[in-house]
Order: sequence, then C-alpha cells, then structure tokens
Amino acid sequence: MSEAKKTSVDDEPEEDLGKDVLKTTREAKASVFDKMHRILSRRMPTLELIHERFARTMRLQLFNMIRCRCEVDLHPPRIKPYGDFLSGFPERTNINIVNIKSLRGVACWIVDPAVIYLTIDNMFGGEGHLEPKIVPKEYTATELRIVRRFVDMVIAEYEKAWKQVYELKFDFVRSEGNFQFAKITGNDEMVLHCKFSIDINGRAGDVDFCVPFWVFEPLKATLFAQSVGFQMEADTKWSGALESEMQTAEVEMSAVLTEKKMVLGDILSLNVGEIIPIEVHDPITAFVNRVPIIRGKYGVKNGRYALRVEEIRNPTDFVSLGIKNKQLLGPQKYEDDFKFGMEK
Repeated sequence: MSEAKKTSVDDEPEEDLGKDVLKTTREAKASVFDKMHRILSRRMPTLELIHERFARTMRLQLFNMIRCRCEVDLHPPRIKPYGDFLSGFPERTNINIVNIKSLRGVACWIVDPAVIYLTIDNMFGGEGHLEPKIVPKEYTATELRIVRRFVDMVIAEYEKAWKQVYELKFDFVRSEGNFQFAKITGNDEMVLHCKFSIDINGRAGDVDFCVPFWVFEPLKATLFAQSVGFQMEADTKWSGALESEMQTAEVEMSAVLTEKKMVLGDILSLNVGEIIPIEVHDPITAFVNRVPIIRGKYGVKNGRYALRVEEIRNPTDFVSLGIKNKQLLGPQKYEDDFKFGMEK
C-alpha cells in the first residue's frame, strides 16, 4: 500500500512538468505569432517615400515613351505569404525575374497584360480608348521587345528612387509567362509585395514587384524608420528652363532724381507756368520692382537723361536687411534705413 502511494506521489511532478513545458511552448508560439502580426501591420515610411519618388519619375518616363497622358498610383506595400501573393494573379501573365546583386537575392516584376496592350497600342498610333482584349497567348517577338523596354525603364527608375537610401542594382534574368517556371521562394515564405496602378488614357493596369522579405533583412531598420534624410538631386533641365524663362520676364525700374519739401500754402498758390527750382543730388538709387538694386550718377547722353551705373547690389543682400514690418517697398520707405553697398 505504501509503495502504491509513493508511486502516485512521484508521478505528480512529472505530470506538472509536462503541463509546464506545454504551457511554455504555447506561450512561445503565441509570442512568435504576435511579433509576426506586428511586423505585418507596421507601416514602412521610408519605402513609401521611395515609392512616391518612383511614381513621379515613372510618370514622366512613361509619357516620354508612349506620348500620352498617364498616371501612376501607389498602393501601400504589404508583407504576406508567397502563396497568398500568387493567388491574386491569373494562370498566365508576364513575369520578369531579376537578380538583386547588392542584396544577393532574386525578385520579380509582374506586368499586367492590360498595361502591355495599352503601351503597344499607343506606341503604334492608337489612343488606348478601346477595351483591352486580354487573350492568354504567347507574346510575339515584337511584343517581347517592347515589354523588355518597358521593364528596363521600370527597373532604372526604381533604382534611381532607391539611390539616396541604398544602391539597389537589378540584373534582368529572364521573362516567363507562368508562375510554375518563375518561383522565387516557397509558398509559406513571407514576401514584400508592392503594387503600382498605371492609368493610360482612362484605362488602368497594374505593375507588381515581389521580393522575399528575407532579402531586405539588412535594410529592415531603414524601411521601418520614421524619417530618413533624402538628398535632393539637382534637376539641371528644369533649372535651365526656369533661368531661360526668367530672362524674358518684364520688370519695372524707376529712379528718383530729386525730392523737394514744400508747405501746403506754397503748393496752393502755384499757377500754371511757374517754375519750381530743384537740385539733383548724386548718387541716384534705381529701384527694380521697388527693390533698390542700382546706384549711379545722373547725366545726359545723346540728348536724353541717363543714369551711369556705378554699383549693382545683389537682391539677396536687400532681403537679408529685413523689411521691418513695412508694407511697401520703394524709395519712400527707405529714407533713413537703407544703406547701399559698403555703407550698410
């Protein structure tokens, strides 16, 4: 009897230990699931900024390619299982496998057949107003060349958008029409899915980018960062065009040769034909659009009153002085405050 009791007493700790191990395992799994859920639901502000830059440049490059109105809309990037990603596509589509040299991984760009049809239609003189006829078939050699040109343009603009954050480099590997021959990872692996909707003359299609999330693991902290400094690239074409247009802008220049103070009684007693004596005091300040820019001497040249330029001031120097709560710019506002050139 005592041995039986001893056996039952010895079994109790083993049962409690098994329960503790099972409880710990469940808690560990719940912790992993909670962590994965937090990752899946978090925003990626840096990646969103990169995609905004990509959409702007892509819109311009696509217009240069097909010469018609087009818009590029963004969708929030999503992290999902690769199997769920595949379920959102038809059996046959255009899949372009690329190698990411800088991160040692592979990815794919999927171009909607509607985008291909609209691009080809506009390049060959159409306007893209007809409903695209999406027929599952092999692309011709001409269509494949145009698709390759389109994909190369997308890849180049995506690399430029990433340049300020990371030197992302893609190498085109091959093009496939079925996901059975273009599997970049296992169905249970998590992938980063980025979708861009392209509207061409009112007809829309999608371009999708898919990459295994582990490929971007070295950049995870950057992608989830709240703010990343972007160095703006100088747009020499735009600045040159702006400078050229500014050269033809019309401005008003005025120079006050003299001022005379009189009492009201003297002004009221004036008659037509009377002469008011004045004196011209050099130097004279010339105002360009009410901003004091030029100082020079008054004189006559070729029988016309003239102003010989002796000093030119940069407008930015004037702005640095401050307006001091004055509502208007011009000679009447700067009798005492304004000093020119070395006098400031």
